Amino acid sequence: MRRHPGPGLEVADDLSGRARRMRLCLLLVLLLSRSDTAGAYNCGNPSSGHCYATATWQAQPEYFGAYADITEANLSCASGCNGFVDDEIWLVDDNSAGCQSNGFGMCWVEAGYIATEGSSKVYFWADARPTTSSTFNLHLLGGTDPAGVNDHFMLIKDGRVSPQTFLVFIYNDSLSTLYNGTSAISSGTPMKGNRVIIGQELAGGSGASADNTNFTRNIWAVLALGPEYVFWYNRQTTKGSVTSANPPSGSWSVDPGSPPPPEGGQFTTRCCS
Repeated sequence: MRRHPGPGLEVADDLSGRARRMRLCLLLVLLLSRSDTAGAYNCGNPSSGHCYATATWQAQPEYFGAYADITEANLSCASGCNGFVDDEIWLVDDNSAGCQSNGFGMCWVEAGYIATEGSSKVYFWADARPTTSSTFNLHLLGGTDPAGVNDHFMLIKDGRVSPQTFLVFIYNDSLSTLYNGTSAISSGTPMKGNRVIIGQELAGGSGASADNTNFTRNIWAVLALGPEYVFWYNRQTTKGSVTSANPPSGSWSVDPGSPPPPEGGQFTTRCCS
């Protein structure tokens, strides 16, 4: 039906124009709001309340060690981020009595690389022991290899000593970057790892970023380290339990059930948009 030209049509055109302008303004507000909140997240502080993008395996009576190849990625946590972002592996015990009563409710050994507030990324390893004092111990090491380098991270129970400790190794193919540490994570009865975890950890409220990071050669030790000094292992063949807080985000880009390569699949993390 055609409109009769006149004042009514002029008013209708004016209202239509205003409606268009209002819709445009609303769209701009929504876009600006999304932009403002895209880099914001609620992941606690450096000590607690963190967010994770991880794959976890908990199918064996004991994991004697864990290993992963982690691709170096660009990580940053700008001044004011009030936290950190990292990529790492963990070996966890939340069954032993001493670990359940240490304040965290678990013991663990971890290794990876991390960007803390206002600082360049570095390698690190840490442990949480079955004690009520000096429970958590963090070791910040040297600067990392360039982005794209494939580095190797290994945690292994040392069966050659008593009480048994855990050894930590961080290295690359050329051994130009090589760190090691010893976690005296025992109180008479050594830690008995019942979980292996790989992935990304995020703390703070905004300002962190991490490019895609790939975890491959996801394997676990079937025996403690013996006098032959060999890491006897099986590869992971299932996806385990995946957690993705968005941010950070994590997912399997290659199913670990697929035939190698890569051995143990490929898990990919990223943060924080």
